[in-house]
Amino acid sequence: MFGFGNRKKYNGTVDLKLNNEFQIPTRDNPSFPGMLAYLELIDNAWQTKMTEDEGALYIATLYYCGLLRHGRHDEASRLHSRIRSIVSFGLPKGIISQTRWAKFSGAIDQANQEAGIT
Repeated sequence: MFGFGNRKKYNGTVDLKLNNEFQIPTRDNPSFPGMLAYLELIDNAWQTKMTEDEGALYIATLYYCGLLRHGRHDEASRLHSRIRSIVSFGLPKGIISQTRWAKFSGAIDQANQEAGIT
């Protein structure tokens, strides 16, 4: 029971961060993954022991890459700006680990390259 409560809090915090900090609507957003896919992403973050901040950044990164793949460059650009802002705050404070950010930024760089963004 104790583990479930922590998990429920984790899921809620990640969702709140996506909606408020990254400004990604996780409900009624046709561009966002369906509920089962979304829960699977949160599961991945939880199982790999990401903090709530890292979990939200992980999902935001995947969402960003998807926006680019679907040609939604304006929306992706706005999200990229928020990602950079959040990382510039969280990385020096240790809220986001350098190792995780290296993986996420690598995915962003690859998506940018594939979309022809320099």
